[in-house]
Amino acid sequence: MAGGIYMSDLVHDLDVKRSDFPDDFIFGVGSSAYQIEGGWRADGKGLSICDSFTLRYPDKMGGANGCRSVDHYSRIKEDVQLLKKMGVNSYRFSISWSRILPGGKVSMGKSMEGINHYNKLIDELLANDIEPFVTLYHWDTPNALEEEYKGFLSSKVVNDFVNYAEICFWEFGDRVKNWVTVNEPYTFIYGGYVEGMLAPGRGGENQDGDSQVEPYIVAYNLLNSHAAAYRLYHENYKSFQKGKVGITLNCKYFEPYRGPSHQQDIQAVDHAYDFVLGWFLEPLTKGSWPESMQRFASTPTPDYPNGRVLPKFSIDQRTNLISSYDFLGINYYCAEFAQYQHPSDGISHGYSSDCHYKQLVQDPQGNYVGEPPFEGSEFFNCPEQFVEHLVHIKKKYSISKDIVITENGSPDKNDPGITHEEALNDKFRLNFLKQHLKAIKAARLKNVNVTGYFVWSFMDSFEWSSGYNLRFGMIYVDYKNDLQRYPKKSAVWFRKFLCENKEVSVKKSDQQGIEVNEHEIEVSQKLKTYTKT
Repeated sequence: MAGGIYMSDLVHDLDVKRSDFPDDFIFGVGSSAYQIEGGWRADGKGLSICDSFTLRYPDKMGGANGCRSVDHYSRIKEDVQLLKKMGVNSYRFSISWSRILPGGKVSMGKSMEGINHYNKLIDELLANDIEPFVTLYHWDTPNALEEEYKGFLSSKVVNDFVNYAEICFWEFGDRVKNWVTVNEPYTFIYGGYVEGMLAPGRGGENQDGDSQVEPYIVAYNLLNSHAAAYRLYHENYKSFQKGKVGITLNCKYFEPYRGPSHQQDIQAVDHAYDFVLGWFLEPLTKGSWPESMQRFASTPTPDYPNGRVLPKFSIDQRTNLISSYDFLGINYYCAEFAQYQHPSDGISHGYSSDCHYKQLVQDPQGNYVGEPPFEGSEFFNCPEQFVEHLVHIKKKYSISKDIVITENGSPDKNDPGITHEEALNDKFRLNFLKQHLKAIKAARLKNVNVTGYFVWSFMDSFEWSSGYNLRFGMIYVDYKNDLQRYPKKSAVWFRKFLCENKEVSVKKSDQQGIEVNEHEIEVSQKLKTYTKT
């Protein structure tokens, strides 16, 4: 492993139970507005770019859309009761910007119906002892802003985003104590501005957009929007609402394709982290882009023969960005191999060649990076790499603040040929969750201050370019029979795990480190036999 500590079989040799985590540890499940709510025009909601894109390009969304999805919008009470039965203490969901501000701007008016919808959800959660964990932006820019100034391609979006965030802080902040400003900026940019397979659909072959410069402009505006919202909360709301504001970043764990002795692929691993995670985390910790990005993203391209200009943060922007998070959300699904790649003609053609690495799921011998849930899956079970990933993030980016795992999960295929009983018997997911909880326990033993874990996802729902062909939910949704909900075996197991009697006392964690009990120290010592440094 490149620059890491490989813990072969470590995760599998650990046991895990609720008492291995502090009393205040967050255990929850997650969703997002467009994927789960439906009600796309209900009560005056405005269009989002997700609405427009899925309706305009159904071929890119598995022929599906989220217009109705699983109708969470009208089933709040029913769905909160499912959460209560699962035993979670927190529920992560996102707010639809265009449900609050149908025109995207405060000057166009706010929707009290939209605000009341989220008030009802938040109040119902709290009445059932479930803390709301709220994301402000999960890729659904109001379509009005996309049409007016191309959304996050314009710096005008920063002011509109802050105004939207302030409405949310004011309306919901008396009860919401954990906020995520932006979810997975990398996926939003790569899907929407490089590949063109997610809204707003720029990039890709024969598409609008310019992947040579637009991804970097969007990242710049997303980061400034996040920082401005964070500073607003801390200056105007933190003192009396007592909440926290973070950001959620996603990244796979990268391994060198041709092994830890292949120098170019070790370099490819570094580039992969720089162009996926460091792209956002280095501005948040250092106030600047990763060095490799500064070097590669300013090189000449066919359309920019004299070179490109990477957006530069002003002194004030750098000041606002650095340390602008109270916790760091990490979404992790699996690992991949990174192979060094240089533009074949020596000239970059945009982000995909700027990054100087190629992602692969098999090594040169044909070995997969982990066990897939089904043949042909792009997801794999990689819990040992999860430990390495968390240790690497803490070390590489000097992270001392809390880390919350805001998404982690595995899909099933939506197979119409299996029985109802077979659909509920999600053995792979159940084992996946067990192994990743063990991984979090192992990471905590290595002083990575993970303070929360959200399974993706709460229930089966719309899954972007996969439409309804993948099922990530712990709750099964019967798409043929009025969207009826049933717990899968993983949901029943999770309930049992969360409700187990605690056998040992676990002390609360703090930002300086984690105090472990004698049993944990014993386990840690035992694990040394499996650890290579």
